[in-house]
Amino acid sequence: MSEDTADARRPLRDIGEDLSRDGRWGSWPMPILVRTTPSTMAEVADLASAGAPEGTTVIAEEQTAGRGRIGREWQSLPYAGLWLTTLLRPAAEPSSLGWLPLVTGIAVAHAVRAQTDIDVGLKWPNDIVISTSDGLAKAGGILSERLADGSVLVGIGINVSQAPDELPPGGTSLAQHARVVEREPLVAAVLGEFADSYRRWLAGADLEGPYREMSVTIGSEVRVETPGATLEGVATGLGPHGELLVTDRSGASHVVSAGDVLLVRPAIG
Repeated sequence: MSEDTADARRPLRDIGEDLSRDGRWGSWPMPILVRTTPSTMAEVADLASAGAPEGTTVIAEEQTAGRGRIGREWQSLPYAGLWLTTLLRPAAEPSSLGWLPLVTGIAVAHAVRAQTDIDVGLKWPNDIVISTSDGLAKAGGILSERLADGSVLVGIGINVSQAPDELPPGGTSLAQHARVVEREPLVAAVLGEFADSYRRWLAGADLEGPYREMSVTIGSEVRVETPGATLEGVATGLGPHGELLVTDRSGASHVVSAGDVLLVRPAIG
């Protein structure tokens, strides 16, 4: 870890003023900041079971057992990124909730682009990626989990200041692509964009266009791996519930609601 990276690692200050200035967080409760936790998803799940209101958010400086998709571990070094979970109680059909990771991705990408000028992209369904000389590298991820009462946890993890030797294979951090990244304005922007995108989605806004503009998946040749099968073809768009539409080499269309997606040949342009 470089001296500059070490200097950048300090506790988050209170972001209430930043959120109030932004205005888009609205009447949701101010985020709860904790020094360390096994998982912000678990913390917010406990708060949800106790009746916490929509918008309840926990931000951790460190997670000791952070979770990614399909039960994978998410590395969350202290003071090195943004690790947070927000509780949603959407008045929406369960079938439509596949849009939530995509809506969140739009928000995160807008915020990162605005705060850092890094041209981040979205890899379906939940990865925040940056183009490097070695291909696409993962800078963040989104996790959406529906609880028994119909509420939804949305987790966001963004690598901010990690050095290359602190990252897993295929990973990157914002600091590898921008000279200075301040976490306070970044987290305030992420939360403001997220609240705005979520409310627009609830109101019926068409968000496929904004997602397409940031997507590295749509238009690419892909291989989709699921527990029972492997599908190869071209990702052509999104279904009504956020599914990935893939046309295989025979011309048949497929609707993919879950799976690991590998970009065999990324779209050009």
